Amino acid sequence: MSIQAIQLIQQTSAMQTSAVPPTMRVLPNVGGRVALFRLPTGVIDLAHSEIRHDDGRRHPLSVRETELLQYLMINPDRPVSRDEILEKVWHLNPLRLITRTIDMHIANLRGKLQDNSGQHKVLLTVRGKGYMFVSQPRA
Repeated sequence: MSIQAIQLIQQTSAMQTSAVPPTMRVLPNVGGRVALFRLPTGVIDLAHSEIRHDDGRRHPLSVRETELLQYLMINPDRPVSRDEILEKVWHLNPLRLITRTIDMHIANLRGKLQDNSGQHKVLLTVRGKGYMFVSQPRA
């Protein structure tokens, strides 16, 4: 498990389920550590790096997709810039670096989250600012 995954588990394990919006439930696993995030259409399972939908479909997450999703989730309802993502998730200096890899990873995550359907959007593009994980998915 990555350091970021451990940090996310430690940060979110202190949260009470009642404090979490009903559309994003934190479900503790063995030992009280948080491993699952309930979404309207399924579950994000960070411990197993996958998204499981209520209709039975499963989408494995790459290491980078997991790290990106975790970073956005620990910064909910706040636009996170591409430069910040490059620095904090990819561990790259964003100065003089032009890349579309973040946009492609976001597009892949949206597909796996079924975020392209127009219902229950959890990953938003904030024009001129970056990307945001919303704690109350929007239709």
